[in-house]
Amino acid sequence: MRMFRALPIVVAGLMAVAGAGQASAALVGQSASTGIAALKEWNVVSFNNFTSYNHVDGRVFVGGNFNPGGNFTIQNNNIPSSSYGTPALTVVGNAALNGSVNAGGGISVGGNVSGTFNNNGQNTVTYGGSNNGAWANNTTFTGGGSNFTSTLQSQSNDIKASLTSLSQNLAALANTSGVTVGGDSNNQSITVTGSGLHVLNWSEAMFEGNNNQQLLVSLPNDATLVVNVAGTDIDFNRNFNRFNGDNRVLFNFYQATTVDIGRQFSGSVLGVFADITGGNSGNIDGTVIGNNVRQNANGEIHNNYFQGDLSSVSGPVSVAPEPSTWAMLILGFGLVGAMMRTRNRRTLIIQAA
Repeated sequence: MRMFRALPIVVAGLMAVAGAGQASAALVGQSASTGIAALKEWNVVSFNNFTSYNHVDGRVFVGGNFNPGGNFTIQNNNIPSSSYGTPALTVVGNAALNGSVNAGGGISVGGNVSGTFNNNGQNTVTYGGSNNGAWANNTTFTGGGSNFTSTLQSQSNDIKASLTSLSQNLAALANTSGVTVGGDSNNQSITVTGSGLHVLNWSEAMFEGNNNQQLLVSLPNDATLVVNVAGTDIDFNRNFNRFNGDNRVLFNFYQATTVDIGRQFSGSVLGVFADITGGNSGNIDGTVIGNNVRQNANGEIHNNYFQGDLSSVSGPVSVAPEPSTWAMLILGFGLVGAMMRTRNRRTLIIQAA
């Protein structure tokens, strides 16, 4: 009977484990829907390092180290409100901060802080390592404590897993009707008719086109376009100017290890395995997500954040649980094992008696 009295304790422990996973850090869940939320939460997500020599309009998440040049600024332009309390700048590793943050919402650095930074958003800077930075404009500094860096790392792992799963799910989609490709040597066009989600699967050569050939996209107000681009080494050297609905277009470079954007580019960029370089000669108007991201001095990254509807591909995916979830599961299984060992010892005592 004691065994059955103990069962509620074990069940409660396992329920606590499940609840802990649900109540973890913002945007943690490792599902395609989490990846979709990330596309709308940050202007730039770099799983590893981010190097920037120009303006980024919206929030930035860096899973590794942040190395800005002297002209770097988070401009606080067109930043959507956050339901997660997301800081203007999150750096899991070290941040050699040189530049300005005009956006409010805080700055989180899991490692060491150095450099000279102009903080115009009256942000609180929370850090997990040492603080050797020189700051201005009413900045408040807070040590994050022993678990601060590991919490950021856990969140980074989850965001990477979720976006990688989203990219793979999108890449598995077939071409849909209502997408027409046309044009000539001067202009290449993608025309979408009809509402809902539309998919175009392209080769590297089709996407890169010819030098000086402009890319034109047209889609209705209630449509979303995903362009899956095959190929490992992507070089875009033609003009792709702003168009109506460019915040509902996502380019998924699901195989790429390098993506070089040489000129103006409109639409969001998802390259989970890629080292992405922009700012060579033109702006990027969209969300940028990559393995490493470099923004050169001749182009800004504008917060034309992705607003398309990908809900039809937001089902659960098979990925490894986050480290914090593993730890809680191990604790739950440990409770079960302890209860079983206690039961066995009591059985032996009764038999001996």
